[in-house]
Amino acid sequence: MKQNNDFLFRNAEGKKQILQIIFEDTDLLVLNKPAGLRVLPDRWNEDLLNVYDLFNRGPSGVAENSEQKIWIVHRIDAGTSGLLICARNPESHRIFNQSFAEGNIQKTYLAVVKGCPSPAEGKIDFPLLLTSQGRVKLSSQGKSALTHYRVAERFRHFSLLEVFPQTGRMHQIRVHLQAIGHPLAVDPKYGGANDIKITDLKKMPFRIEDEGSSLISRLTLHAWKLKINHPIQQQAMEFEAEIPKDFSALLKSLRKWDRLNA
Repeated sequence: MKQNNDFLFRNAEGKKQILQIIFEDTDLLVLNKPAGLRVLPDRWNEDLLNVYDLFNRGPSGVAENSEQKIWIVHRIDAGTSGLLICARNPESHRIFNQSFAEGNIQKTYLAVVKGCPSPAEGKIDFPLLLTSQGRVKLSSQGKSALTHYRVAERFRHFSLLEVFPQTGRMHQIRVHLQAIGHPLAVDPKYGGANDIKITDLKKMPFRIEDEGSSLISRLTLHAWKLKINHPIQQQAMEFEAEIPKDFSALLKSLRKWDRLNA
């Protein structure tokens, strides 16, 4: 259901989540997507909740009318939280598609990765190829892909990065970070763990029951900031998505249990 212009829904585990509307007018919609929510319908399971259906069909999955309410401009993975741009009409959709293709959208992600990249600021420039198994790999036969990064905070075993993708290839940040030996801390598909627990950080020889639950069990990646031009009015616009609770809890625990010189 809609609440204060936001969508309140239950995820696959039955937990209540909010799809926050950060900005909305007749041409543009900017959302703060929670982790676990898909952007588009899954081709294997159409019953999985997704952003497109929430707006165009409603939370019940039944279209209220035949009018299309949003056009998806770009995607972020289901396991990634943060900013998502949608168009509200075909003309805005066309303009945004052109802007993304020309690299005129500035995106900043936050990523918690294994280890600490050296140098602390750099670029990753490897072409990427989507395989028939649904994985993405480095390949000279793939499409060009460029990612810039900067180390924002160091820990003993992890780092917080600001990541600036210059292209928008599928799984680009995840595969590029794995390629330099610093995959997302949680990303079992591309070299990361299944989850992170407090006991993993404390390095205890045994598990305490109340500390055994996961701090975070989804991709440690958050679409944090966006700089765009309004598709019709053309004025510059900037948006920022608040860091979600699970990501904040991870950072708080890293600062306590995995800090340098501890």
